[in-house]
Amino acid sequence: MLEKTEILIVIIVLLLAFYLVISLGARKKGKSSETPEISRYLFGVRILIIIIAIVSLILWFFM
Repeated sequence: MLEKTEILIVIIVLLLAFYLVISLGARKKGKSSETPEISRYLFGVRILIIIIAIVSLILWFFM
C-alpha cells in the first residue's frame, strides 16, 4: 500500500497530467494566439482541477 505522502504525490501528478493533456488538446496546432473560447474553457478546467485538488487535500488530511 501507498503511504500518506505517496498518495498526495500521486494525486498531484494525476491532476497535473490531466491539465497538461486537456490544455494540449484544446490548442490548435499552428496557431499561437488563443481564441476567447479556448481561454474560457481552460479557465474552467483550471477551476475544476483546483476544486478537485482542494477536496482531495481535505480528504487526505482525514486519512
